[in-house]
Amino acid sequence: MQKRKTGVALALGQSRALASICPTCTACVTEEDAEAVQPNSICAPHSEATRLKESFHDGKARHSRVKLVLQYSVIILCCQTNSMSLPQLVDRHNEAADLSRLADSGQKQLGILYGRRQVGKTYLLQHSWGDRRVFYFLLAEQTPDLNRQDLLRELSAWSGTSYDPADYPTWRTVFRALIDLASDDPLVVVLDEFQYVLGTGEVTSHLVAAWDPVPKNRPITLMLAGSEISTMSHLQAGSEPLFGRITWSSRLYPFDYRDAARMAPHLAPRDAAYMYGIFGGSPRYLAALGEGESLAKGVSRTFVSPRGEVHLQMMSLLEQERGLRDLADYRSLLAVAARSAELKDVVEATKIEEHVARRKLETLENLTLVRRERNFEASAKQPYRYYLADNALAFWYSFVFPNRSRLIRESSGSLWGAVIAPQLDGYMGRIFEGMVREAYQRYATRWGLPSIKMWGHWEGVDHDRQPVELDIASRTDDGRLLAGEVKWSADTRGPGLHTSVLNKLSRLAVSGQGWAKDVDNALFLYVSAGGFAPEMTALQEADPRVHFLTLSDLYPDD
Repeated sequence: MQKRKTGVALALGQSRALASICPTCTACVTEEDAEAVQPNSICAPHSEATRLKESFHDGKARHSRVKLVLQYSVIILCCQTNSMSLPQLVDRHNEAADLSRLADSGQKQLGILYGRRQVGKTYLLQHSWGDRRVFYFLLAEQTPDLNRQDLLRELSAWSGTSYDPADYPTWRTVFRALIDLASDDPLVVVLDEFQYVLGTGEVTSHLVAAWDPVPKNRPITLMLAGSEISTMSHLQAGSEPLFGRITWSSRLYPFDYRDAARMAPHLAPRDAAYMYGIFGGSPRYLAALGEGESLAKGVSRTFVSPRGEVHLQMMSLLEQERGLRDLADYRSLLAVAARSAELKDVVEATKIEEHVARRKLETLENLTLVRRERNFEASAKQPYRYYLADNALAFWYSFVFPNRSRLIRESSGSLWGAVIAPQLDGYMGRIFEGMVREAYQRYATRWGLPSIKMWGHWEGVDHDRQPVELDIASRTDDGRLLAGEVKWSADTRGPGLHTSVLNKLSRLAVSGQGWAKDVDNALFLYVSAGGFAPEMTALQEADPRVHFLTLSDLYPDD
């Protein structure tokens, strides 16, 4: 590997972990680079390191590549100024286009971007501006005054102009200073984790006082980003100082199954589905899988191992959500929801008072960690069942958390082989049902199927108290019933699948489920990861109401 001569090494304590800000920079650092620097030494001028950091933040260099290698007590920063295209964004193209449009509008723009942690907010905000002039500041969980002082110090380094905190004693003066920087040239200002300066409303009032007098044609874009969903979304409420001034707002959600697969394009569809079932749609978790790495090795290394990156994130998942109290209660609710349960079962299992459990489950729903569903077309009196909405949490509570003691004695690879791999297909059944729901929203028109008004399933007992479960029980926009089954197993399926669904509908109709009587006008959808026997084609030709899909249909080339 050829060494680059632009490397700058700085000592940073004792650590052997590896962290990469830009994955394209792997070639920037060699083992010789790391070994050449002695602990607690500086092998290059600090001023050069500062210049490189500034070029990374303000976009003065056409392309800056920075890699932090926390190895043998050093950080290697590498910068290269040759022209290079922006990193590819996954599933954030609409948001990136919106941000570009705001920055190019030539007018003052105030935007809000929020979403739970690890969904890619910061990545989007650092890779959407091209060569535009950008000042980015990450706020810390400290007092607003300390954040003000830190911002002014970074602004001084970024701009080359001294901003003495004593001269800018309030947030109003800070906002005015940022706005003044756009007097001559367009400027984008990103204040990330903005919730850390909220609470009393004083900072937003100062922002309004500085913002309102600014002429409409001042080319400044101010983006307020944060991961405390309730706090950030409340900024838009009618009672808040910023009401009526925000020109753009978006909440980022985790990827669906299809976009998650784009994070690991080397995986075949079945392995891509496994990946989604294990890591879910959080970009941070998906990015932990090494390029070309097998799923078994990657999951064992990053998720199952107590030292793995995703494992450590899962351990502190709730701590990362500022404002949650009684974390033991929330963890207990998640553990019970992993088994799917009604509210009464949750209360019985956790011994948490019902009104407290309901309120905390609503909080977890808002964080997209938990979801609730009733049976298809159930009355409002029927209870909801609670499920985990995040696949990474489902995998954690299915395999990792229950085996935490075993992981002290055994390797992560051993647990994968002995426990996880043999049970993984059983676990994937419900995950695959969710994938089909997501796929239907994406590809229904391509498949020649009508859009859905209400997607659901049905689970219970018939008139004879025999169990009945329909994976698909939904209502199309034109009022027809859509019924069917979703099968993850590798076995091929034949016409018996259709016969079974017709039998279930007949039993449910006799049991008083009125919707199950609408068979004549119904559509039938069958999805099998293992494919179908040739007889299914003949069935579809004989009955055009029958549709079937394979795993490859869920992963088209698009």
